[in-house]
Amino acid sequence: MNVSRARAYLRRKLEEHLTELGYSSARAGGAESDPQIARVNPVCGRIAYGETVQHGDLRRPRCHERLISFSKRRTRHRGTILFFLGVAEADRQELEALLVRLEIRNGVRGGHVHVVPIPLPATTRRRNGPRRQRA
Repeated sequence: MNVSRARAYLRRKLEEHLTELGYSSARAGGAESDPQIARVNPVCGRIAYGETVQHGDLRRPRCHERLISFSKRRTRHRGTILFFLGVAEADRQELEALLVRLEIRNGVRGGHVHVVPIPLPATTRRRNGPRRQRA
């Protein structure tokens, strides 16, 4: 699975997870400093952010900066914003270690940052059928 298809798959599964939790209303956005997914729970009005993290992102400083930035964001009333990270199951342990190394999570802090392991689909090879010969 190529990188863009894998990221789209992770994003779709993370959006499904947030919808199951009740965060069904999408927030407007689109600037680069905005999270990939911003949802609001229409019942209680609570905000949740979502980001997808791939294996290659775990070593990129830009990804580290985004993780730190979104994990520190607060609401107007200084409440924490739930932050969900969609990651392939194989990369979960490495992401957990990265969150500790970046001081986003430890024994006291980071309870609002949730790692959502997503199983990647089994890859199937596309078969090319017999080609028609030109007459």
